[in-house]
Amino acid sequence: MDEDFKTQALDSTLQSPSETLLSIRLLDFKTSLLEAIEELRIRRETEINYEEQISKIVVEKQELEWQKETLQHQTDTLRQQNKEAMASFKKQGKYQLAVETKEKEIDGLKEALKALQVNYYFC
Repeated sequence: MDEDFKTQALDSTLQSPSETLLSIRLLDFKTSLLEAIEELRIRRETEINYEEQISKIVVEKQELEWQKETLQHQTDTLRQQNKEAMASFKKQGKYQLAVETKEKEIDGLKEALKALQVNYYFC
């Protein structure tokens, strides 16, 4: 390895100015090429990371949509049950009111009957 370096160093001292300029341009080209390759590698890694993130976001979005649909269905079911319960409660209240009214009417008729019986026995 050291011998190659020494040979290259010796060769570079023996090069003509045009060869030196060519070597500089070649070195500059290699440097630019390596920078471009590194930039492309970084860009590819970034794109892969973005694709993974997008994939995760798509999956998360789908799961959230499923949860939304499930919750919407539960909400609709609960609304329907509440509506039915309220209708039943109103009917029960109407029946309760009717029962109370009839009981009062019966009590009133019993009182009237007692009053008539008392009048009948005393008259």
